[in-house]
Amino acid sequence: MKRFSALFGILSRPVTAGCAAAVLLSAALLSAAEPAAYDYGDEPMRYLKNDRVTLGIDLSIGGAVTWLSDEANGGENMINSSDWGRQIQLSYYSGPVPYIGPNGEQPHEAWRNLGWNPIQSGDCGNFRSKVTAFKEIGKNKMAVRTVPMLWPNQNLPAECVFECVYSLMPNGFVLDATIKNARSDTNQYPAMRQEIPAIYTNGPWYKLVTYMGDEPFKKKPVTVLIDKGDGKGWPWINYYNPERWSALVDENGMGLGVYQPESTRTTAGFFGGDELKGIGGAKDGQTGYIAPLSMMILDHNITRTYRAYFIVGSIDEIRSRVYKLAKKGLSEMPEWVFDGDRHNWIYEGSARDGGYPIDGCLDISFDDSPQGGIDGPETFWEAEKAPVLEIDAELLLDGAEPGEETNLTAHFAPVSPRDMVDDIKWPLNPEQEKAKAERAEKYPVLPGFSAPIPIAADGTRGTWSVDLSRYDAYKGAMKAFTIGLPPRKGEIKIYSIRLTRPGRRAK
Repeated sequence: MKRFSALFGILSRPVTAGCAAAVLLSAALLSAAEPAAYDYGDEPMRYLKNDRVTLGIDLSIGGAVTWLSDEANGGENMINSSDWGRQIQLSYYSGPVPYIGPNGEQPHEAWRNLGWNPIQSGDCGNFRSKVTAFKEIGKNKMAVRTVPMLWPNQNLPAECVFECVYSLMPNGFVLDATIKNARSDTNQYPAMRQEIPAIYTNGPWYKLVTYMGDEPFKKKPVTVLIDKGDGKGWPWINYYNPERWSALVDENGMGLGVYQPESTRTTAGFFGGDELKGIGGAKDGQTGYIAPLSMMILDHNITRTYRAYFIVGSIDEIRSRVYKLAKKGLSEMPEWVFDGDRHNWIYEGSARDGGYPIDGCLDISFDDSPQGGIDGPETFWEAEKAPVLEIDAELLLDGAEPGEETNLTAHFAPVSPRDMVDDIKWPLNPEQEKAKAERAEKYPVLPGFSAPIPIAADGTRGTWSVDLSRYDAYKGAMKAFTIGLPPRKGEIKIYSIRLTRPGRRAK
């Protein structure tokens, strides 16, 4: 929950295309909204129901999810709402850090390190976010538009709008979540780690389960990360989950899972201690927590949508649904086409792009020092299935002669023993510091390797590639790579990046 996590910097520093259809849907449904608050009458709750699932959102706190129940598990509410930083809700982070309001409004001292942090429900002073539009769409869908509050400040609305479309599934629901920024501060701040989204459960749903390993989607055994009597849960833990789902279940193995196809990195846990695992209601302090994470640049004028899937039931039910969704939406050969979205690529050193909108490419400028680079999102692929890296780009270095060539440098990171275990997000005492260091030694990060990519330096557009199969280190499970730019002033336009095999045509 926010009132604890931010104190120790969990998200104080360091999404594939946004769901364009959802953006269009919510914009069409809500385009006539006025800035005045939506009149929800005497009852702020709105529900979607089927034979198994009841989903409820609260229009008095931004339309955040405050109720989710499963008839197959007794019909009890699983969602915690002990303060406005919980629920299932949208939460975003950007600079500056700290964020000072336009009239000098200072953040609460406990939250200064969060920076600009709009959230869906309300702020740390219990001022609620404002719903400005709501619409029911048939029996299984509803949409809400919200002006969020800045959590660290008090009674300070953010210069942005949230739009959420909730769609019921037979055993869960889909969230299409959009942020539309209209910030008067036009600086492009560095990428920060986003919760996409934040999920808080009541005490009975304490057991944290996921798959951790290097053989995703092959029905390998799952891992129980937090259980009764293990002393774990707080501080939050951090882990790599290549199947992109996590679940909080009760003592009978029933509960709530979230599948986020944009994220293989999650922070999660249980706050309240071992004695409170398994008990408590929506207004009690103990809570389970899951947040799929993604590094993201939030431009002052960005419109960005992600999609998350929430599935109720047993671990087998949750995982089975994830496998079906992944089969339709994930590729064994990662590919990014920059057709209006950065797809969670971010920048290092002097590199920066021209800002939003992303008009068909990443249009990046950089200097000779510090050397620039671009970092891809953490993902998963098997090296042998994608032995070629291709980049559709045009690079122009200052002073380049016609026909001049240079190299980009791709740096690859394999899945490591460290990725097979969880890690506490931050140490709270010397014993935890020591335990964290011992675990790092026992489960090391494997060394990566680098490969040069020949490219024209005179602004010629082309598809520049490297045969990675020539490198002995390129084998097995891989999870990420970065691209180093030449140590020289210039600019590069990148239209697409893909891992592929010889002869495979681009999508």
